[in-house]
Amino acid sequence: MEYVPEVQKQIADMGFQVSSQADWMESTKQQSSMIQAVLGGIGAVSLFVAAIGIANTMMMSIYERTKEIGVMKVLGCDMGNIRNMFLIESGFIGFMGGVVGILLSYSISAVINRFVNLEEMNGLTGNLSRIPPWLSGAAVIFAIFVGMAAGFMPAMRAMKLSPLAAIRNE
Repeated sequence: MEYVPEVQKQIADMGFQVSSQADWMESTKQQSSMIQAVLGGIGAVSLFVAAIGIANTMMMSIYERTKEIGVMKVLGCDMGNIRNMFLIESGFIGFMGGVVGILLSYSISAVINRFVNLEEMNGLTGNLSRIPPWLSGAAVIFAIFVGMAAGFMPAMRAMKLSPLAAIRNE
Protein backbone atom coordinates (compact mmCIF):
# COMPACT_ATOMS: atom_id res chain seq x y z
CA MET A 1 0.00 0.00 0.00
CA GLU A 2 2.77 2.45 0.82
CA TYR A 3 4.34 2.10 -2.66
CA VAL A 4 1.15 2.74 -4.67
CA PRO A 5 1.67 6.51 -5.18
CA GLU A 6 5.30 5.98 -6.17
CA VAL A 7 4.48 3.21 -8.68
CA GLN A 8 1.55 5.22 -10.00
CA LYS A 9 3.84 8.21 -10.62
CA GLN A 10 6.42 6.05 -12.40
CA ILE A 11 3.76 4.59 -14.71
CA ALA A 12 2.35 8.07 -15.40
CA ASP A 13 5.87 9.28 -16.26
CA MET A 14 6.02 6.53 -18.91
CA GLY A 15 3.04 8.19 -20.63
CA PHE A 16 0.23 5.95 -19.46
CA GLN A 17 -3.03 7.10 -17.93
CA VAL A 18 -3.11 5.89 -14.32
CA SER A 19 -5.92 5.44 -11.83
CA SER A 20 -5.95 3.54 -8.55
CA GLN A 21 -8.05 2.96 -5.50
CA ALA A 22 -5.58 5.16 -3.59
CA ASP A 23 -6.95 8.19 -5.51
CA TRP A 24 -10.47 7.26 -4.48
CA MET A 25 -9.34 6.84 -0.87
CA GLU A 26 -7.72 10.27 -0.86
CA SER A 27 -10.84 11.99 -2.21
CA THR A 28 -12.96 10.13 0.35
CA LYS A 29 -10.66 11.32 3.15
CA GLN A 30 -10.96 14.92 1.91
CA GLN A 31 -14.76 14.68 1.80
CA SER A 32 -14.84 13.20 5.30
CA SER A 33 -12.57 15.97 6.61
CA MET A 34 -14.81 18.62 5.06
CA ILE A 35 -17.95 17.05 6.55
CA GLN A 36 -16.27 16.84 9.97
CA ALA A 37 -15.25 20.51 9.75
CA VAL A 38 -18.81 21.60 8.91
CA LEU A 39 -20.30 19.47 11.69
CA GLY A 40 -17.63 20.74 14.10
CA GLY A 41 -18.59 24.33 13.23
CA ILE A 42 -22.26 23.59 13.84
CA GLY A 43 -21.32 21.96 17.16
CA ALA A 44 -19.23 24.98 18.20
CA VAL A 45 -22.10 27.37 17.51
CA SER A 46 -24.50 25.07 19.40
CA LEU A 47 -22.09 24.92 22.32
CA PHE A 48 -21.83 28.71 22.44
CA VAL A 49 -25.62 29.11 22.37
CA ALA A 50 -26.00 26.47 25.10
CA ALA A 51 -23.44 28.28 27.30
CA ILE A 52 -25.36 31.54 26.89
CA GLY A 53 -28.59 29.72 27.77
CA ILE A 54 -27.05 28.21 30.91
CA ALA A 55 -25.65 31.58 32.00
CA ASN A 56 -29.06 33.20 31.44
CA THR A 57 -30.81 30.45 33.41
CA MET A 58 -28.37 30.88 36.30
CA MET A 59 -28.79 34.67 36.32
CA MET A 60 -32.56 34.24 36.48
CA SER A 61 -32.12 31.71 39.27
CA ILE A 62 -30.12 34.27 41.24
CA TYR A 63 -32.75 36.96 40.69
CA GLU A 64 -35.50 34.60 41.83
CA ARG A 65 -33.58 33.44 44.92
CA THR A 66 -32.07 36.76 45.96
CA LYS A 67 -33.90 36.72 49.28
CA GLU A 68 -32.75 33.17 50.02
CA ILE A 69 -29.15 34.13 49.26
CA GLY A 70 -29.47 37.08 51.64
CA VAL A 71 -30.83 34.84 54.40
CA MET A 72 -27.95 32.40 53.90
CA LYS A 73 -25.43 35.25 54.15
CA VAL A 74 -27.04 36.70 57.28
CA LEU A 75 -26.98 33.25 58.91
CA GLY A 76 -23.23 33.08 58.25
CA CYS A 77 -23.03 30.72 55.29
CA ASP A 78 -19.57 30.63 53.75
CA MET A 79 -19.24 32.55 50.45
CA GLY A 80 -17.56 29.55 48.86
CA ASN A 81 -20.58 27.40 49.68
CA ILE A 82 -22.90 29.88 47.94
CA ARG A 83 -20.62 29.91 44.90
CA ASN A 84 -20.38 26.11 44.88
CA MET A 85 -24.15 25.77 45.14
CA PHE A 86 -24.62 27.71 41.90
CA LEU A 87 -21.66 26.03 40.18
CA ILE A 88 -23.05 22.57 41.00
CA GLU A 89 -26.45 23.65 39.73
CA SER A 90 -25.02 24.94 36.44
CA GLY A 91 -22.83 21.82 36.14
CA PHE A 92 -25.93 19.67 36.56
CA ILE A 93 -27.69 21.62 33.81
CA GLY A 94 -24.67 20.92 31.58
CA PHE A 95 -24.74 17.24 32.60
CA MET A 96 -28.40 16.91 31.67
CA GLY A 97 -27.75 18.63 28.34
CA GLY A 98 -24.84 16.27 27.68
CA VAL A 99 -26.90 13.17 28.48
CA VAL A 100 -29.76 14.33 26.26
CA GLY A 101 -27.26 15.09 23.49
CA ILE A 102 -25.67 11.63 23.79
CA LEU A 103 -29.07 9.93 23.71
CA LEU A 104 -30.04 11.96 20.65
CA SER A 105 -26.72 11.13 18.96
CA TYR A 106 -27.08 7.40 19.58
CA SER A 107 -30.68 7.53 18.29
CA ILE A 108 -29.66 9.30 15.08
CA SER A 109 -26.75 6.88 14.67
CA ALA A 110 -29.10 3.91 15.05
CA VAL A 111 -31.49 5.35 12.44
CA ILE A 112 -28.61 5.94 10.01
CA ASN A 113 -27.30 2.40 10.52
CA ARG A 114 -30.80 0.97 10.12
CA PHE A 115 -31.54 2.63 6.80
CA VAL A 116 -28.07 2.83 5.21
CA ASN A 117 -26.89 -0.65 4.35
CA LEU A 118 -23.19 -0.61 3.42
CA GLU A 119 -23.29 -4.20 2.18
CA GLU A 120 -25.82 -3.37 -0.53
CA MET A 121 -24.04 -0.14 -1.49
CA ASN A 122 -20.48 -1.36 -1.94
CA GLY A 123 -20.09 -4.80 -0.43
CA LEU A 124 -18.71 -3.67 2.93
CA THR A 125 -19.85 -4.96 6.29
CA GLY A 126 -20.31 -2.95 9.46
CA ASN A 127 -22.08 0.25 10.40
CA LEU A 128 -21.75 3.62 8.73
CA SER A 129 -22.16 5.55 11.98
CA ARG A 130 -20.18 4.57 15.06
CA ILE A 131 -19.86 6.47 18.34
CA PRO A 132 -17.07 5.17 20.58
CA PRO A 133 -17.94 4.94 24.28
CA TRP A 134 -14.93 7.07 25.29
CA LEU A 135 -16.30 9.90 23.13
CA SER A 136 -19.66 9.72 24.91
CA GLY A 137 -17.99 9.93 28.31
CA ALA A 138 -15.75 12.78 27.21
CA ALA A 139 -18.74 14.65 25.79
CA VAL A 140 -20.64 14.45 29.08
CA ILE A 141 -17.59 15.58 31.07
CA PHE A 142 -17.07 18.45 28.61
CA ALA A 143 -20.76 19.42 28.91
CA ILE A 144 -20.40 19.56 32.71
CA PHE A 145 -17.30 21.72 32.33
CA VAL A 146 -19.06 24.10 29.90
CA GLY A 147 -22.06 24.32 32.24
CA MET A 148 -19.85 25.19 35.20
CA ALA A 149 -17.87 27.71 33.15
CA ALA A 150 -21.11 29.35 32.00
CA GLY A 151 -22.37 29.47 35.59
CA PHE A 152 -19.16 30.92 37.04
CA MET A 153 -20.02 34.62 36.53
CA PRO A 154 -23.57 34.25 37.91
CA ALA A 155 -22.14 32.35 40.91
CA MET A 156 -19.67 35.15 41.55
CA ARG A 157 -22.54 37.65 41.34
CA ALA A 158 -24.48 35.64 43.92
CA MET A 159 -21.46 35.75 46.24
CA LYS A 160 -21.20 39.54 45.97
CA LEU A 161 -24.85 40.31 46.78
CA SER A 162 -25.30 42.53 49.79
CA PRO A 163 -27.12 40.59 52.53
CA LEU A 164 -29.31 43.49 53.64
CA ALA A 165 -30.27 44.51 50.10
CA ALA A 166 -30.98 40.86 49.24
CA ILE A 167 -33.30 40.42 52.25
CA ARG A 168 -35.21 43.63 51.42
CA ASN A 169 -35.61 42.55 47.77
CA GLU A 170 -39.07 41.43 46.70
